[in-house]
Amino acid sequence: MLLGFSLILGACGKREEVTATETRPTTMRDENLQLDATSDERFKEGRPAPATSVETPPSPVVAETVPEGWKAAPGSSFRLLNYTFGTKGEAYVSLSRGGVLENVNRWLGQFGAEKLDAAGLEKLKPIEVAGFKGVWVSVDGDFGGGMGKAAESDWSLRGVVAAGPQGILTVKMLGPTVEVTSEDEALKAFVAGLETAK
Repeated sequence: MLLGFSLILGACGKREEVTATETRPTTMRDENLQLDATSDERFKEGRPAPATSVETPPSPVVAETVPEGWKAAPGSSFRLLNYTFGTKGEAYVSLSRGGVLENVNRWLGQFGAEKLDAAGLEKLKPIEVAGFKGVWVSVDGDFGGGMGKAAESDWSLRGVVAAGPQGILTVKMLGPTVEVTSEDEALKAFVAGLETAK
């Protein structure tokens, strides 16, 4: 019995060395990483900029009209144009990295929706906005949280992911389903009124 116990203790002390040999391509999520930052420090508005952050690029688009009931909110390094509506609704324009498909799937993933492949992307409604060519995205259900936001039930997302010379332009509307669906037409008018900045 003592021999068995000593063998078990000996086995517990052994550690195997593991060597990572695989690599992956860099994505938009790898820029300006803060390995020791909390989620709030990485994603919440008003957080201090990381020491390695780059200057916020000028907005490639301007809004010709802002829908009634949308209130302007402060911009950030991620949000070039930023609005709120209803109780928790928000709509914003941002520049992103990666590709159209990658960004569409990131949005779908926030709702636990099935990812699209290239053929699935082709089936989405196309749109051109301020010289960027992309697609409309629409998803309803339970929002899994992220980017400093808590998980929510009965939420919806509407928006555009489009590619242009300055990267990926996204126009995203997010919030409670009842509020988002009531702003569907307002979002379409807002997107139609976006123009290339002079």
